[in-house]
Amino acid sequence: DKDWVYALPDGERVLGCATGSGWCGVMTSRRLLRLFTVGGIQGPIIWLPGEPVTIVGRDRFMAVIYHRSMSPMQDGTQLLGYSIIDGVNGTTVATGDVSALSPGASLTWAGFTESCALTVMDSDGMLSLLARPNNELSSFGNWVPFLDTVGLKKSISDNFWPVEVNGGRLVCVLLRGGKEHPDAARRPVTTTLKLRMPMATCLSMKSGVEEEASVRANIALDQRKIYDDVLVSEGKMDSEDIEEEYDMMCRQVDKITLKLFNTFITARKVERALDLANRFHTEKTFDIAIMAADRMSLGRLCEKLEEMKNQKFPPLDEDFGDEGSYDSGMDERRSVEDEPKITSRQQLAEMQRISPDALHTPQKGGRSRHSTDEESPPAESLKRKFDDDEANKSSKRRVNPFAKKRLESPAKGIMKLPLSPARPTLSKAKSRLNARR
Repeated sequence: DKDWVYALPDGERVLGCATGSGWCGVMTSRRLLRLFTVGGIQGPIIWLPGEPVTIVGRDRFMAVIYHRSMSPMQDGTQLLGYSIIDGVNGTTVATGDVSALSPGASLTWAGFTESCALTVMDSDGMLSLLARPNNELSSFGNWVPFLDTVGLKKSISDNFWPVEVNGGRLVCVLLRGGKEHPDAARRPVTTTLKLRMPMATCLSMKSGVEEEASVRANIALDQRKIYDDVLVSEGKMDSEDIEEEYDMMCRQVDKITLKLFNTFITARKVERALDLANRFHTEKTFDIAIMAADRMSLGRLCEKLEEMKNQKFPPLDEDFGDEGSYDSGMDERRSVEDEPKITSRQQLAEMQRISPDALHTPQKGGRSRHSTDEESPPAESLKRKFDDDEANKSSKRRVNPFAKKRLESPAKGIMKLPLSPARPTLSKAKSRLNARR
């Protein structure tokens, strides 16, 4: 498209360019960074702090690396700086020094990971990553060595030409015979190198592999969290989906940490195990660690882990755990407090919308002054009814539904039947005969 053809001012030339999602950046010889949209609209023009070295971009972000000083250090190490810029609006996200260079080395490659973390490689084959803190209070970060390719070379003349860092691996092209870049006329054959931080070797116990994996996994998790927050703020991802994905990644990282935790408690390294518990992310991980420590009869460690768990995941109060029950209880309490207390018969009559005079005995020869046929029924019947209700309430007995029923013997009814007339004896019959004579 001709609309995408721009001519720079006289004496200014392009030194590098990079593209991303919705933007294009060009750095020039006048230490200027020119931003464009994908449709060709010019954006802000930014002064660079030093002479530009390279520019890279991915997704929404671009990174410009420049010289902090044209003269290197005494050992020949370059003095470089970086600026991570939002390519859409031109705001600076992070800035600092590129301190990830070996003594006497120079920068050979720069790029972003899949989570938009800046990575660089120097001429000594050391790959480093910019680990930014997982908070909004700081825009700085620390450079962390993620892979030393010197030990992976089979010959001194071999070199690794980086392509990208993705999925915990470095995708690169192996160059043999002292070549500095692949042949442009042929399609290069890529290889992958698994990332591994150059950790110190522990002489008292073998835990180097698990310890390195735990440290690297936690750093990668923090960088992923920063990138997920950016996606949610842009509306590209749903916050619930991002939260579920992050929880799943936390569980995977905790599995690696638990392996190292089991190694420490098996070796009775209680202090190391307790320090490692600070890397746990989920409550379930604490429960598993407590069960493992209990099986090893480490009661003191179990208590410390329980305290750390309660500090990181405070238990909910049972009385106020259910918000709905709490609100309903407050409503019932308010209704009881607002309900007026009945202390006299007159107040009861007012609540039942009955005239107060209706509860008194009317005068002879007529009704009370304030009572009418429409307002209330006859006063005498109301009074009698009110007295009967009070008497019934006072005399009403509570029935125990669990009381035993009284059963009577079936022979009791038979005993109540009338007895048959007695037969006259022989002596009585003789006396009656003599009386007749």
